[in-house]
Amino acid sequence: MDVFNVFAGMASIIGTGFALGAWLKAREIDKKMKAKEERLNRKITVALQVGGKTYDLPFKFRRAEFTRAEILGRIGMIPTKNPKQRFELTYTNTSKFLERVNQINDEGGESIFVIPCSDEEFDQFNFDANKVF
Repeated sequence: MDVFNVFAGMASIIGTGFALGAWLKAREIDKKMKAKEERLNRKITVALQVGGKTYDLPFKFRRAEFTRAEILGRIGMIPTKNPKQRFELTYTNTSKFLERVNQINDEGGESIFVIPCSDEEFDQFNFDANKVF
């Protein structure tokens, strides 16, 4: 009977150690998940810019939704002066555009993503239209 008591005591101690280790690991994982969620909820401002003129897109992006497609989709929601024509921004067709998107996604804090435009590209938008967003 004493052998069983010793064995049960050792198993209890070992089990407690494993439970403590699992609890500590769960706390560590929870802390990492909260930090990742906080990082993905940080805001990113996207702005079109030419010379001294800047237009910040309404509704900042959450880092979690900051993708090439989402950026182009939101820019596409800005009315153009010629409603039958889709907007054109040369910068969005370059590797620098994608590199900057990836760079911002890798950063941790709030960021500003500036899209340089020519005068013609900037002037194609009707920023005064009340139906924007």
